[in-house]
Amino acid sequence: MSAAEKTRRGSPYAGELLSHLQPYSTVRHCARGEQLDLQVKGQNMCYLVLDGMVAIYRRSDKLLLSTSKPPALFGLANIPGLFFDDYLKVIEPSQIGVMTTAQVSEVIEEKNLWNLVSNHLIFMYNRLYSTVLSLGALTSYELICHQLNHLMVEDERFRLSVTAERYIRDKTQLSRSGVMRILADLKAGGYIDMEEGRLINIHKLPAKY
Repeated sequence: MSAAEKTRRGSPYAGELLSHLQPYSTVRHCARGEQLDLQVKGQNMCYLVLDGMVAIYRRSDKLLLSTSKPPALFGLANIPGLFFDDYLKVIEPSQIGVMTTAQVSEVIEEKNLWNLVSNHLIFMYNRLYSTVLSLGALTSYELICHQLNHLMVEDERFRLSVTAERYIRDKTQLSRSGVMRILADLKAGGYIDMEEGRLINIHKLPAKY
């Protein structure tokens, strides 16, 4: 399994957590493009991804952190009263269970789920740490190759709905001109296949640019 595929894995604890929390949630049918904030009217929120697909962004700079399919849930880290100022954007029509973190905390306490929650959060933090660590000292070209590999293992519907240039810039905030130049060179060299800017296939990316 490639490093990109490993970072696409969801938490192995998410499904069990959703099975406990979903009966207490308010399920919403969310349209593509809808934004879900982790704080609403002063209340920290938790979202259960039951169907569809969402993307997670950092609000401060609109950096795309990841995409996620069910089973997945977001907002648990805010239960202790912390506040991670991220937001979710719906990629395709989705069913989302909505709860406040206070409601989630009550269910966790009642059902004694703290060990399950701890395992889930440890898994997610470890994955985030590994991702950040791997990006620490990369050149612009290496960053682009890294994100191309990640884009290739995204859900096909999402991959074909976004241009490679847009995805890479959302994930790295590199300049548009620099990303476009390297993508054009990779395509011209036969290293990648793209149609209308969308990544179709990766053959073999050169180690150096």
